[in-house]
Amino acid sequence: MDFVEYSAILKEFKSGSFDSISDDYDEICRAQDLLIAELTSKGAEIKGWKVVDDSGVLILSPIFDFQLFKSHDVSLSQKELLGIEVEICYQCCVPKSISDVKQSTDFCQPLASIEILRPKINDSSCNACDFYFNYGISVSSHAVSEDFKLENGNAKEITHYLGCNSDFFEEKKDILKKGVLECIRRGYVDDEYFFMTGSLNGLIATNISIGSNDVIHKGERLVSLEIL
Repeated sequence: MDFVEYSAILKEFKSGSFDSISDDYDEICRAQDLLIAELTSKGAEIKGWKVVDDSGVLILSPIFDFQLFKSHDVSLSQKELLGIEVEICYQCCVPKSISDVKQSTDFCQPLASIEILRPKINDSSCNACDFYFNYGISVSSHAVSEDFKLENGNAKEITHYLGCNSDFFEEKKDILKKGVLECIRRGYVDDEYFFMTGSLNGLIATNISIGSNDVIHKGERLVSLEIL
């Protein structure tokens, strides 16, 4: 499957018209599972999950194989992109049992990532059934252990991510654990996924992101993607 086929399926999905994630949570999860089943039956494979806290309600948003980009040498057209966000991700094997969650998550290392966002595809569906506008994500192969920065676009605007200490990463790991628990509750178990733990900066619009966007940690480019 590619993004064109994926978009066509999302656009035609008729079971996603809800008003509120908190009010319609169970129905949204059922609709989301139906949509995931349709996509996977056509060859898509879930590689990760975006863990979303919507007004205190936690819901998962799947990231498929064709949305997972390399950490370097990625070039994307600005057409139909909203912009980018920087996140901390963790790679984790989801166990079958809640009792094994601590063991599965204890040694997961924080990875920097750039998420690329696109406009909503299905105007009538709840955001959760439109999978939160994810176009793709580039995840670093090396862990971050302290402060890092994003050099952004042709203007090379620099965003410093400070305070990346043990408390910060512990908070992010708590989000990872919540995501793993939600995977177990919904039956997405016994497989390895990466988990996105929330935007660090909010959306950086496409017009600011044209050019090279680089996540740099200790002088090393961990993630590099270009928007043309």
